[in-house]
Amino acid sequence: MKQMVVAVRDVAADVFGRPYFVPTASMAIRSFSDEVNRESDDNPLYKHPSDFALYEIGSYEEEVGKLTSLELPKLLIQADQCVKK
Repeated sequence: MKQMVVAVRDVAADVFGRPYFVPTASMAIRSFSDEVNRESDDNPLYKHPSDFALYEIGSYEEEVGKLTSLELPKLLIQADQCVKK
């Protein structure tokens, strides 16, 4: 099964976080949105949503162990677009 490789970018720190694997973009966006809206003092995505965005950075083919990077990361969604009022 082919998985998407995604990572959260912290604009303020100018870095991408540790990549993780998801089956689809919609599942990645849903889990990212859940985290953005998880109220907690130790959750920077909740406290500073304008500083974060979710990107697709590649793919992983489980059957053959092949990891492929995109030439440039592809923006999936900005954290501030996920904030529930």
